[in-house]
Amino acid sequence: MALDMAWETHANAEPQGKPTRRVLPAWLALAVGIGFGAAIASAESAEIGAGLLIVAALGVAVIVLRRTVTLDSRVTAAERTHRAFFDHAIEGIFRTTHDGRYLDANPALARIYGYENPAALIAGLTNIAGQLYIDPKRRGEFQSLMQDHDAVTDFVSQIRRRDGAVIWISENARAVRDWQGRLVFYEGTVEDVTARMQADEDLRHALSQAEEASRTKTAFLAAMSHELKTPLNSVLGFSEILKTEMLGPIGKPAYREYAENIHNSGKRLLAVINNILDVTRLQAGAITLDARVLVVSELAEEAIAQARAECGDAREVTLDIPALPPIDADWMRLKQALTNLLSNAFKFTPAGGAIFVRARMLDGGGLSIAIEDEGIGMEQDQIEAALEPFHQLDRSLSRRFEGTGLGLSIAKSLVELHGGALAIQSATGEGTIVTVSLPPARVLAKSAAA
Repeated sequence: MALDMAWETHANAEPQGKPTRRVLPAWLALAVGIGFGAAIASAESAEIGAGLLIVAALGVAVIVLRRTVTLDSRVTAAERTHRAFFDHAIEGIFRTTHDGRYLDANPALARIYGYENPAALIAGLTNIAGQLYIDPKRRGEFQSLMQDHDAVTDFVSQIRRRDGAVIWISENARAVRDWQGRLVFYEGTVEDVTARMQADEDLRHALSQAEEASRTKTAFLAAMSHELKTPLNSVLGFSEILKTEMLGPIGKPAYREYAENIHNSGKRLLAVINNILDVTRLQAGAITLDARVLVVSELAEEAIAQARAECGDAREVTLDIPALPPIDADWMRLKQALTNLLSNAFKFTPAGGAIFVRARMLDGGGLSIAIEDEGIGMEQDQIEAALEPFHQLDRSLSRRFEGTGLGLSIAKSLVELHGGALAIQSATGEGTIVTVSLPPARVLAKSAAA
Protein backbone atom coordinates (compact mmCIF):
# COMPACT_ATOMS: atom_id res chain seq x y z
CA MET A 1 0.00 0.00 0.00
CA ALA A 2 2.86 2.35 0.70
CA LEU A 3 4.17 1.47 -2.74
CA ASP A 4 0.86 2.43 -4.37
CA MET A 5 0.76 5.73 -2.51
CA ALA A 6 4.23 6.42 -3.90
CA TRP A 7 2.91 5.74 -7.39
CA GLU A 8 0.09 8.27 -6.95
CA THR A 9 2.51 10.82 -5.54
CA HIS A 10 4.72 10.48 -8.61
CA ALA A 11 1.76 10.77 -10.96
CA ASN A 12 0.16 13.79 -9.29
CA ALA A 13 3.21 15.73 -8.08
CA GLU A 14 4.14 19.11 -9.56
CA PRO A 15 7.50 19.19 -11.36
CA GLN A 16 10.46 20.28 -9.33
CA GLY A 17 11.68 23.88 -9.48
CA LYS A 18 9.91 27.21 -9.02
CA PRO A 19 7.37 27.67 -11.86
CA THR A 20 6.27 31.10 -10.56
CA ARG A 21 9.68 32.53 -11.45
CA ARG A 22 9.41 31.05 -14.95
CA VAL A 23 5.94 32.53 -15.62
CA LEU A 24 6.66 35.99 -14.18
CA PRO A 25 9.06 37.15 -16.99
CA ALA A 26 6.44 36.25 -19.61
CA TRP A 27 3.75 38.38 -17.99
CA LEU A 28 6.27 41.14 -17.41
CA ALA A 29 7.29 41.10 -21.08
CA LEU A 30 3.65 41.17 -22.10
CA ALA A 31 2.92 44.10 -19.81
CA VAL A 32 5.94 45.99 -21.09
CA GLY A 33 4.96 45.31 -24.65
CA ILE A 34 1.43 46.47 -24.09
CA GLY A 35 2.72 49.56 -22.33
CA PHE A 36 5.07 50.43 -25.17
CA GLY A 37 2.40 49.70 -27.69
CA ALA A 38 -0.07 51.93 -25.97
CA ALA A 39 2.46 54.69 -25.65
CA ILE A 40 3.53 54.58 -29.24
CA ALA A 41 -0.04 54.25 -30.45
CA SER A 42 -0.92 57.36 -28.56
CA ALA A 43 1.98 59.05 -30.35
CA GLU A 44 0.37 58.14 -33.64
CA SER A 45 2.90 55.31 -34.28
CA ALA A 46 0.34 52.52 -34.57
CA GLU A 47 2.52 50.38 -36.80
CA ILE A 48 5.45 50.30 -34.35
CA GLY A 49 3.06 49.61 -31.43
CA ALA A 50 1.48 46.70 -33.26
CA GLY A 51 4.94 45.28 -33.97
CA LEU A 52 5.89 45.46 -30.33
CA LEU A 53 2.68 43.75 -29.34
CA ILE A 54 3.39 40.90 -31.74
CA VAL A 55 6.95 40.53 -30.39
CA ALA A 56 5.65 40.43 -26.80
CA ALA A 57 3.03 37.82 -27.69
CA LEU A 58 5.65 35.66 -29.37
CA GLY A 59 7.85 35.91 -26.28
CA VAL A 60 5.00 34.77 -24.08
CA ALA A 61 4.24 31.88 -26.40
CA VAL A 62 7.87 30.72 -26.40
CA ILE A 63 8.10 30.81 -22.58
CA VAL A 64 4.78 28.94 -22.14
CA LEU A 65 5.83 26.33 -24.72
CA ARG A 66 9.18 25.83 -23.00
CA ARG A 67 7.50 25.34 -19.62
CA THR A 68 5.05 22.84 -21.10
CA VAL A 69 7.85 20.83 -22.70
CA THR A 70 9.81 20.83 -19.42
CA LEU A 71 6.72 19.68 -17.45
CA ASP A 72 5.98 16.91 -19.94
CA SER A 73 9.58 15.68 -19.82
CA ARG A 74 9.55 15.57 -16.00
CA VAL A 75 6.23 13.71 -15.86
CA THR A 76 7.55 11.23 -18.41
CA ALA A 77 10.71 10.70 -16.31
CA ALA A 78 8.60 10.12 -13.17
CA GLU A 79 6.47 7.59 -15.04
CA ARG A 80 9.58 5.76 -16.23
CA THR A 81 10.94 5.65 -12.66
CA HIS A 82 7.63 4.35 -11.33
CA ARG A 83 7.38 1.69 -14.03
CA ALA A 84 10.93 0.53 -13.45
CA PHE A 85 10.21 0.17 -9.74
CA PHE A 86 6.95 -1.67 -10.52
CA ASP A 87 8.64 -4.07 -12.96
CA HIS A 88 11.65 -4.87 -10.76
CA ALA A 89 9.91 -5.21 -7.38
CA ILE A 90 10.64 -8.46 -5.52
CA GLU A 91 7.06 -8.82 -4.28
CA GLY A 92 4.16 -9.41 -6.61
CA ILE A 93 2.06 -6.29 -7.26
CA PHE A 94 -1.46 -6.29 -8.66
CA ARG A 95 -4.62 -4.39 -9.44
CA THR A 96 -7.87 -6.33 -9.79
CA THR A 97 -11.52 -5.62 -10.36
CA HIS A 98 -14.14 -6.44 -7.75
CA ASP A 99 -15.39 -9.41 -9.79
CA GLY A 100 -11.94 -11.03 -9.95
CA ARG A 101 -10.14 -9.95 -13.11
CA TYR A 102 -6.58 -8.63 -13.21
CA LEU A 103 -6.12 -5.09 -14.47
CA ASP A 104 -2.36 -4.96 -13.94
CA ALA A 105 0.41 -7.19 -12.58
CA ASN A 106 4.17 -7.04 -12.38
CA PRO A 107 6.70 -9.72 -13.46
CA ALA A 108 7.23 -10.91 -9.87
CA LEU A 109 3.53 -11.77 -9.53
CA ALA A 110 3.63 -13.60 -12.85
CA ARG A 111 6.59 -15.68 -11.61
CA ILE A 112 4.82 -16.50 -8.32
CA TYR A 113 1.72 -17.69 -10.18
CA GLY A 114 3.72 -19.59 -12.82
CA TYR A 115 3.13 -17.39 -15.87
CA GLU A 116 5.73 -16.30 -18.42
CA ASN A 117 4.91 -12.60 -18.14
CA PRO A 118 2.22 -10.22 -16.79
CA ALA A 119 0.33 -10.20 -20.10
CA ALA A 120 -0.06 -13.99 -19.98
CA LEU A 121 -1.26 -13.76 -16.38
CA ILE A 122 -3.87 -11.09 -17.17
CA ALA A 123 -5.10 -13.03 -20.20
CA GLY A 124 -5.15 -16.45 -18.55
CA LEU A 125 -6.31 -15.68 -15.01
CA THR A 126 -9.78 -14.17 -15.45
CA ASN A 127 -11.60 -15.70 -12.46
CA ILE A 128 -9.61 -15.36 -9.24
CA ALA A 129 -12.15 -17.19 -7.06
CA GLY A 130 -12.39 -20.23 -9.34
CA GLN A 131 -8.94 -20.40 -10.90
CA LEU A 132 -6.57 -19.17 -8.19
CA TYR A 133 -7.72 -20.05 -4.65
CA ILE A 134 -7.84 -23.69 -3.54
CA ASP A 135 -10.81 -22.73 -1.40
CA PRO A 136 -13.14 -20.69 -3.67
CA LYS A 137 -14.69 -19.06 -0.58
CA ARG A 138 -11.45 -17.20 0.11
CA ARG A 139 -12.22 -14.57 -2.54
CA GLY A 140 -15.53 -13.86 -0.82
CA GLU A 141 -13.75 -13.53 2.52
CA PHE A 142 -11.26 -11.16 0.89
CA GLN A 143 -14.11 -9.02 -0.50
CA SER A 144 -15.93 -9.04 2.85
CA LEU A 145 -12.83 -7.74 4.66
CA MET A 146 -12.41 -5.07 2.01
CA GLN A 147 -16.02 -4.05 2.39
CA ASP A 148 -15.65 -3.69 6.16
CA HIS A 149 -12.14 -2.23 6.43
CA ASP A 150 -11.02 -1.17 2.93
CA ALA A 151 -7.83 -3.17 3.57
CA VAL A 152 -6.47 -6.64 4.36
CA THR A 153 -3.16 -7.49 6.01
CA ASP A 154 -1.35 -10.85 5.84
CA PHE A 155 -4.30 -12.57 4.15
CA VAL A 156 -2.82 -16.08 3.90
CA SER A 157 -4.33 -18.59 1.46
CA GLN A 158 -3.47 -21.68 -0.53
CA ILE A 159 -3.45 -21.13 -4.29
CA ARG A 160 -2.92 -23.23 -7.38
CA ARG A 161 -0.17 -22.14 -9.77
CA ARG A 162 -0.55 -22.43 -13.51
CA ASP A 163 1.44 -25.69 -13.47
CA GLY A 164 -0.90 -27.19 -10.85
CA ALA A 165 1.47 -26.85 -7.89
CA VAL A 166 -0.13 -25.71 -4.63
CA ILE A 167 1.61 -22.93 -2.70
CA TRP A 168 0.81 -20.50 0.14
CA ILE A 169 0.63 -16.75 -0.44
CA SER A 170 0.18 -13.73 1.83
CA GLU A 171 -1.68 -10.71 0.45
CA ASN A 172 -1.66 -7.10 1.65
CA ALA A 173 -4.14 -4.95 -0.24
CA ARG A 174 -6.44 -1.94 -0.11
CA ALA A 175 -9.62 -0.80 -1.84
CA VAL A 176 -9.29 2.23 -4.15
CA ARG A 177 -12.46 4.35 -4.38
CA ASP A 178 -13.47 7.41 -6.39
CA TRP A 179 -14.53 10.75 -4.92
CA GLN A 180 -18.08 9.44 -4.48
CA GLY A 181 -16.90 6.41 -2.49
CA ARG A 182 -17.52 3.90 -5.26
CA LEU A 183 -15.03 1.02 -5.55
CA VAL A 184 -12.70 1.40 -8.53
CA PHE A 185 -10.33 -1.55 -8.00
CA TYR A 186 -8.23 -3.45 -5.45
CA GLU A 187 -4.47 -3.06 -5.37
CA GLY A 188 -1.76 -4.62 -3.26
CA THR A 189 1.16 -7.01 -2.94
CA VAL A 190 1.60 -10.80 -2.87
CA GLU A 191 4.37 -12.80 -1.16
CA ASP A 192 5.10 -16.52 -1.50
CA VAL A 193 5.09 -17.83 2.11
CA THR A 194 5.19 -21.55 1.34
CA ALA A 195 8.52 -22.05 3.13
CA ARG A 196 7.26 -20.22 6.22
CA MET A 197 4.05 -22.25 6.36
CA GLN A 198 5.98 -25.49 5.91
CA ALA A 199 8.33 -24.55 8.74
CA ASP A 200 5.34 -23.78 10.98
CA GLU A 201 3.74 -27.11 10.09
CA ASP A 202 6.99 -28.98 10.81
CA LEU A 203 7.25 -27.25 14.18
CA ARG A 204 3.64 -28.12 15.08
CA HIS A 205 4.25 -31.73 14.05
CA ALA A 206 7.43 -31.92 16.14
CA LEU A 207 5.64 -30.46 19.18
CA SER A 208 2.79 -32.92 18.73
CA GLN A 209 5.24 -35.82 18.55
CA ALA A 210 7.07 -34.58 21.63
CA GLU A 211 3.81 -34.28 23.58
CA GLU A 212 2.76 -37.75 22.49
CA ALA A 213 6.15 -39.16 23.47
CA SER A 214 5.87 -37.47 26.86
CA ARG A 215 2.39 -38.91 27.42
CA THR A 216 3.58 -42.35 26.38
CA LYS A 217 6.59 -42.15 28.68
CA THR A 218 4.45 -41.00 31.60
CA ALA A 219 1.91 -43.77 31.04
CA PHE A 220 4.67 -46.38 30.71
CA LEU A 221 6.47 -45.30 33.86
CA ALA A 222 3.25 -45.21 35.86
CA ALA A 223 2.15 -48.65 34.63
CA MET A 224 5.56 -50.26 35.14
CA SER A 225 5.98 -48.72 38.56
CA HIS A 226 2.66 -50.14 39.73
CA GLU A 227 3.49 -53.51 38.19
CA LEU A 228 6.81 -53.56 40.05
CA LYS A 229 5.33 -52.53 43.38
CA THR A 230 2.99 -55.50 43.57
CA PRO A 231 5.65 -58.25 43.63
CA LEU A 232 8.00 -55.99 45.58
CA ASN A 233 5.53 -55.79 48.45
CA SER A 234 5.64 -59.59 48.65
CA VAL A 235 9.43 -59.53 48.67
CA LEU A 236 9.46 -57.00 51.50
CA GLY A 237 6.83 -58.85 53.51
CA PHE A 238 8.40 -62.29 53.30
CA SER A 239 11.94 -60.99 53.85
CA GLU A 240 10.65 -59.18 56.97
CA ILE A 241 9.22 -62.49 58.26
CA LEU A 242 12.49 -64.29 57.59
CA LYS A 243 14.84 -61.76 59.12
CA THR A 244 12.72 -61.44 62.26
CA GLU A 245 12.20 -65.25 62.47
CA MET A 246 8.53 -64.58 62.99
CA LEU A 247 7.55 -68.22 62.37
CA GLY A 248 10.46 -69.72 64.25
CA PRO A 249 14.26 -69.92 64.11
CA ILE A 250 15.84 -70.12 60.65
CA GLY A 251 18.70 -72.30 61.82
CA LYS A 252 21.71 -70.67 60.23
CA PRO A 253 22.54 -67.01 61.02
CA ALA A 254 23.68 -66.45 57.43
CA TYR A 255 20.10 -66.95 56.21
CA ARG A 256 18.91 -64.23 58.54
CA GLU A 257 21.61 -61.92 57.20
CA TYR A 258 20.60 -62.68 53.62
CA ALA A 259 16.97 -61.98 54.44
CA GLU A 260 17.94 -58.63 55.93
CA ASN A 261 19.90 -57.74 52.76
CA ILE A 262 16.90 -58.68 50.64
CA HIS A 263 14.67 -56.50 52.79
CA ASN A 264 17.01 -53.50 52.62
CA SER A 265 17.40 -53.83 48.84
CA GLY A 266 13.64 -54.09 48.47
CA LYS A 267 13.16 -50.92 50.52
CA ARG A 268 15.68 -49.08 48.32
CA LEU A 269 13.95 -50.31 45.17
CA LEU A 270 10.56 -49.29 46.55
CA ALA A 271 11.89 -45.78 47.22
CA VAL A 272 13.10 -45.56 43.62
CA ILE A 273 9.70 -46.68 42.30
CA ASN A 274 7.89 -44.18 44.50
CA ASN A 275 10.16 -41.41 43.24
CA ILE A 276 9.42 -42.36 39.63
CA LEU A 277 5.70 -42.33 40.39
CA ASP A 278 6.04 -38.90 42.00
CA VAL A 279 7.87 -37.54 38.93
CA THR A 280 5.18 -38.82 36.57
CA ARG A 281 2.42 -37.38 38.75
CA LEU A 282 4.16 -34.02 39.04
CA GLN A 283 4.75 -33.82 35.29
CA ALA A 284 1.09 -34.70 34.67
CA GLY A 285 -0.12 -32.18 37.27
CA ALA A 286 -1.85 -34.99 39.16
CA ILE A 287 -0.62 -34.08 42.66
CA THR A 288 -2.82 -31.81 44.76
CA LEU A 289 -1.90 -30.33 48.11
CA ASP A 290 -3.62 -31.19 51.38
CA ALA A 291 -2.68 -28.04 53.28
CA ARG A 292 -2.90 -27.66 57.04
CA VAL A 293 -1.26 -25.63 59.80
CA LEU A 294 2.34 -26.73 60.41
CA VAL A 295 5.06 -25.78 62.88
CA VAL A 296 8.37 -25.34 61.07
CA SER A 297 10.58 -26.81 63.83
CA GLU A 298 8.46 -29.97 64.07
CA LEU A 299 8.47 -30.36 60.28
CA ALA A 300 12.28 -30.06 60.20
CA GLU A 301 12.77 -32.64 63.00
CA GLU A 302 10.51 -35.16 61.19
CA ALA A 303 12.41 -34.65 57.93
CA ILE A 304 15.77 -35.15 59.70
CA ALA A 305 14.59 -38.39 61.31
CA GLN A 306 13.35 -39.78 58.00
CA ALA A 307 16.53 -38.80 56.14
CA ARG A 308 18.66 -40.52 58.81
CA ALA A 309 16.62 -43.70 58.47
CA GLU A 310 16.87 -43.70 54.66
CA CYS A 311 20.62 -43.03 54.62
CA GLY A 312 21.56 -45.05 57.71
CA ASP A 313 23.41 -41.98 58.98
CA ALA A 314 22.92 -41.07 62.64
CA ARG A 315 25.08 -37.94 62.75
CA GLU A 316 23.74 -34.82 64.42
CA VAL A 317 22.09 -32.04 62.47
CA THR A 318 22.27 -28.53 63.91
CA LEU A 319 18.88 -26.81 64.04
CA ASP A 320 18.82 -23.01 63.90
CA ILE A 321 15.09 -22.24 63.96
CA PRO A 322 13.86 -19.30 66.06
CA ALA A 323 10.25 -18.80 67.10
CA LEU A 324 8.42 -18.48 63.79
CA PRO A 325 4.76 -18.21 62.85
CA PRO A 326 3.15 -21.42 61.62
CA ILE A 327 2.76 -22.12 57.92
CA ASP A 328 -0.10 -23.41 55.78
CA ALA A 329 1.32 -26.32 53.76
CA ASP A 330 0.99 -29.99 52.89
CA TRP A 331 2.79 -31.85 55.69
CA MET A 332 3.62 -34.96 53.69
CA ARG A 333 4.78 -33.18 50.52
CA LEU A 334 6.82 -30.43 52.19
CA LYS A 335 8.42 -33.01 54.51
CA GLN A 336 9.24 -35.12 51.43
CA ALA A 337 10.99 -32.14 49.82
CA LEU A 338 13.05 -31.42 52.96
CA THR A 339 13.84 -35.13 53.41
CA ASN A 340 15.21 -35.34 49.86
CA LEU A 341 17.41 -32.30 50.48
CA LEU A 342 18.65 -33.66 53.80
CA SER A 343 19.34 -37.10 52.26
CA ASN A 344 21.58 -35.40 49.69
CA ALA A 345 23.33 -33.52 52.48
CA PHE A 346 23.99 -36.79 54.35
CA LYS A 347 25.06 -38.57 51.15
CA PHE A 348 27.51 -35.94 49.88
CA THR A 349 28.96 -34.80 53.22
CA PRO A 350 31.87 -36.98 54.40
CA ALA A 351 32.24 -38.10 57.99
CA GLY A 352 33.10 -35.17 60.24
CA GLY A 353 31.31 -32.66 58.02
CA ALA A 354 28.51 -30.65 59.61
CA ILE A 355 24.89 -30.26 58.42
CA PHE A 356 22.62 -27.35 59.42
CA VAL A 357 18.92 -26.54 59.05
CA ARG A 358 18.14 -22.83 59.37
CA ALA A 359 14.78 -21.06 59.07
CA ARG A 360 14.18 -17.32 58.79
CA MET A 361 11.47 -14.81 58.01
CA LEU A 362 11.95 -13.01 54.69
CA ASP A 363 11.41 -9.38 53.83
CA GLY A 364 7.86 -9.04 52.59
CA GLY A 365 6.42 -11.71 54.89
CA GLY A 366 7.70 -14.94 53.32
CA LEU A 367 9.67 -17.69 55.07
CA SER A 368 12.82 -19.62 54.13
CA ILE A 369 14.21 -22.99 55.23
CA ALA A 370 17.85 -23.61 54.30
CA ILE A 371 19.74 -26.94 54.40
CA GLU A 372 23.47 -26.27 54.59
CA ASP A 373 26.23 -28.88 54.44
CA GLU A 374 30.03 -29.06 54.34
CA GLY A 375 30.04 -31.65 51.58
CA ILE A 376 31.75 -31.99 48.21
CA GLY A 377 29.71 -29.20 46.57
CA MET A 378 29.40 -28.62 42.82
CA GLU A 379 30.24 -26.07 40.17
CA GLN A 380 27.79 -23.39 39.06
CA ASP A 381 27.26 -24.99 35.65
CA GLN A 382 26.30 -28.27 37.34
CA ILE A 383 23.51 -26.80 39.44
CA GLU A 384 20.90 -26.49 36.68
CA ALA A 385 21.73 -29.98 35.44
CA ALA A 386 21.33 -31.37 38.95
CA LEU A 387 17.75 -30.05 39.07
CA GLU A 388 16.77 -32.06 35.97
CA PRO A 389 15.06 -35.46 36.54
CA PHE A 390 17.30 -38.54 36.31
CA HIS A 391 20.45 -36.41 36.04
CA GLN A 392 23.46 -37.66 37.98
CA LEU A 393 26.62 -35.61 38.08
CA ASP A 394 28.77 -38.74 38.61
CA ARG A 395 28.01 -41.01 35.61
CA SER A 396 30.95 -43.37 35.87
CA LEU A 397 30.39 -47.12 36.32
CA SER A 398 32.06 -46.92 39.72
CA ARG A 399 29.88 -44.17 41.12
CA ARG A 400 30.54 -43.48 44.74
CA PHE A 401 27.00 -42.33 45.43
CA GLU A 402 23.83 -44.33 44.82
CA GLY A 403 20.59 -42.78 43.60
CA THR A 404 18.45 -42.06 40.56
CA GLY A 405 18.99 -38.31 40.46
CA LEU A 406 15.35 -37.54 41.26
CA GLY A 407 15.61 -36.08 44.76
CA LEU A 408 16.42 -32.47 43.84
CA SER A 409 13.97 -32.44 40.93
CA ILE A 410 11.10 -33.71 43.08
CA ALA A 411 11.94 -31.30 45.90
CA LYS A 412 11.96 -28.36 43.48
CA SER A 413 8.61 -29.35 41.96
CA LEU A 414 6.97 -29.86 45.38
CA VAL A 415 8.19 -26.46 46.60
CA GLU A 416 6.92 -24.79 43.44
CA LEU A 417 3.59 -26.57 43.96
CA HIS A 418 3.36 -24.56 47.20
CA GLY A 419 4.02 -21.34 45.25
CA GLY A 420 7.60 -21.18 46.51
CA ALA A 421 11.06 -21.42 44.99
CA LEU A 422 14.18 -23.53 45.47
CA ALA A 423 17.64 -21.99 45.11
CA ILE A 424 21.08 -23.64 45.29
CA GLN A 425 24.35 -22.00 46.27
CA SER A 426 27.41 -24.21 45.96
CA ALA A 427 31.08 -24.49 45.06
CA THR A 428 33.33 -27.50 44.65
CA GLY A 429 34.87 -28.45 47.99
CA GLU A 430 32.98 -25.73 49.87
CA GLY A 431 29.64 -27.40 50.51
CA THR A 432 26.11 -26.57 49.40
CA ILE A 433 23.24 -24.41 50.66
CA VAL A 434 19.76 -25.27 49.35
CA THR A 435 17.13 -22.68 50.30
CA VAL A 436 13.39 -23.30 50.17
CA SER A 437 11.45 -20.02 50.07
CA LEU A 438 7.72 -19.98 50.77
CA PRO A 439 5.52 -17.01 49.80
CA PRO A 440 3.79 -14.76 52.35
CA ALA A 441 0.47 -16.46 51.59
CA ARG A 442 1.82 -19.64 53.22
CA VAL A 443 2.82 -17.87 56.47
CA LEU A 444 0.07 -17.54 59.07
CA ALA A 445 -0.33 -15.05 61.87
CA LYS A 446 -0.23 -16.70 65.28
CA SER A 447 -3.75 -15.54 66.10
CA ALA A 448 -5.11 -17.07 62.91
CA ALA A 449 -3.29 -20.33 63.60
CA ALA A 450 -4.73 -20.52 67.09
